Amino acid sequence: MKIIVHVDARDEIADVQTPGTLRLHEKTADGWRVSDETAFALSESADLAAIQSLLRGIVARFGAGHAFVSGANRGLVYSLLQEAGFRVWKARGPLAALDLDAFAERDAELARVREIEARDRAFVALFSTPGGCSANEGSPTRKRRTPEAVDAVHTLAESLPEGRLRIDLEAVFARYRDANSVDVLEPILEARRFKTLEIFCDHLPRWFAAKIAALGLAAEIAPRGAGVRALVTPVAKG
Repeated sequence: MKIIVHVDARDEIADVQTPGTLRLHEKTADGWRVSDETAFALSESADLAAIQSLLRGIVARFGAGHAFVSGANRGLVYSLLQEAGFRVWKARGPLAALDLDAFAERDAELARVREIEARDRAFVALFSTPGGCSANEGSPTRKRRTPEAVDAVHTLAESLPEGRLRIDLEAVFARYRDANSVDVLEPILEARRFKTLEIFCDHLPRWFAAKIAALGLAAEIAPRGAGVRALVTPVAKG
């Protein structure tokens, strides 16, 4: 865990409009230590290009994906920090009074939420971007998928021991009303990151049988309540 704190000349937590110092605090086995620091000052006449250049320097020095603490959390600079991958926090008072352990716990929870949000956005992009699949499931052709979007789709499935995956399509469709079976199942089938894939749904799409055959997969279909259960496995060679 790493936390960047902006402080003024008196070691008080200050907003980024105040010239000061960025201190990088790093959690170690022995507690927190300052592992790096650098001066930080924004000119009153700084334009967008100058601010972006300054922030690129911060990323190059400290890396991104850390908490960033200062005396404010709203405005252009803070928006750009968030776009660069920082989680922006507001605090007041002397740096010595900042409870880094408690702060780190809150930041870890925010990081977890942001990761879920990012996965959701990546998945939604599958069917909200122009060129996506239509509601007609007769043909599972669609636009190119990014690796990030494929990873996002996999988070919708439950990972079980021994390389097993399980996905409940009805639950997914209840959460994403514009999704369809092509959006969800096709990337999982094509990536083949499973030894078995268990699918719960009210019915299998028309394209399903042809697709798994083309991929060298097989499926055992059985009734499950008002719907069906399909267990997909690779076809044994030889």
